[in-house]
Amino acid sequence: MTLKQLEYFLAIAEAGHITAAAKNLNISQPPLSLQLKSLEDELGVQLFERDKRNLTITHEGLILKERATEILNLVNDTVRDLQNLGTDAEGTIQIGTISTACTTLLPNRIMDFRKDHPNVDFQIFEGTSDAIIQMLGNGEVELGIIREPFNTSLYNSIPLRDEALGGDDSEYFVAAALPTYFEDIQSAPGTIALAELKGKPLIINRRYNEMLTNYCRQHGFSPNIICQNGEIASSVSLAGSGIGIAIVANHITVQEAADKLEIRKIINPQIASQPFLVWNRDRNMSNLAKQFIEKFTD
Repeated sequence: MTLKQLEYFLAIAEAGHITAAAKNLNISQPPLSLQLKSLEDELGVQLFERDKRNLTITHEGLILKERATEILNLVNDTVRDLQNLGTDAEGTIQIGTISTACTTLLPNRIMDFRKDHPNVDFQIFEGTSDAIIQMLGNGEVELGIIREPFNTSLYNSIPLRDEALGGDDSEYFVAAALPTYFEDIQSAPGTIALAELKGKPLIINRRYNEMLTNYCRQHGFSPNIICQNGEIASSVSLAGSGIGIAIVANHITVQEAADKLEIRKIINPQIASQPFLVWNRDRNMSNLAKQFIEKFTD
């Protein structure tokens, strides 16, 4: 079993068809079919169920797909580390990040890093925190910037401060809505007690469903959640349409909507959600990624 065979196998698994995989690899179909048959013969298992049009990966194939991905990622990490031992490091750092970090947390650090390492480039993949976690698990990225909550037992992490907001407000949840939703609120201007959200139509990120529901129940009520989504910007947009109150982590996207929405800091209790730089505990990290992490600890 060779690394090339594993690469071919993964290409077939991704494409689900020999012809499509051969096209993606820029090789002809017969040699690719022979490589697959040779791999199956060597392993003594069937990796795909075949019909006239498509291939369906078997249970054995799924196991090999997981292991082959790990093996090739480790090989790539090793090559990268060896190439980056010198002072004139070259290579690519892959980072998965929530979109807001691209405007407030990453630009200056990338610029500073490239001053010392001009031959290093970056691949940035934007998505939800859940999507970034999946990319870390698949080895598509080495580093991720996500918001809590997340499973801290699986990742090393560094808390990050969103400098664009200033102070400690970057960590707190807020309620954002058209002013009419807050006409009966008794809390001081700019604040709202969690209990005052009882019965009001709430819009939340689904990642925070369990956390927010538990907080509300601790304060004697079940939240009236009318809409769940996966992006803070979507919550803010929905609140702007007038359908309810968005419960979101306070960051630049929320502040930019302040001319249309009334934004109130949630108190009693104050609910925190901080961004973190994270990376896998159980995976070897490239020297470049280790050096980039230092930019967040300076």
